[in-house]
Amino acid sequence: MNENDIEIGRVLLQFDQVIEEHNSYLEELENLVELPEIETERLSRLLRRMRKTRKQILGGISSIVEHIKNSNDPKLKEEALGIMNYFYVVGINDEERALRKVMEIEMSLKEDIEKDIEMLEKIRSLVMQFIY
Repeated sequence: MNENDIEIGRVLLQFDQVIEEHNSYLEELENLVELPEIETERLSRLLRRMRKTRKQILGGISSIVEHIKNSNDPKLKEEALGIMNYFYVVGINDEERALRKVMEIEMSLKEDIEKDIEMLEKIRSLVMQFIY
């Protein structure tokens, strides 16, 4: 196992918790935007937590993309591909959809939400480099 394999393995191990947090926050956001009246303070706290998780996702995916070309472990590559597919097909799209809904409901957050969506685009771009 080389240094690249070790780094990818570390990220994949960390991603178990990150994906769980991301799913939990996303579900909470989706539920929150369906309420007739949004609790602005609760929404703001949730968006801050999601930004932290999104930064972890971006950092992890960046690390995988950087190290995968020098990896010798086919199992790690397969697991990394599975996670990238998850983010590309489900995670990023669902989060972007929920954020756009927040932006429609709470226009005062528009600027911050636009930055969040830009970060999702960066993540999507990195994932596409890996997948294709």
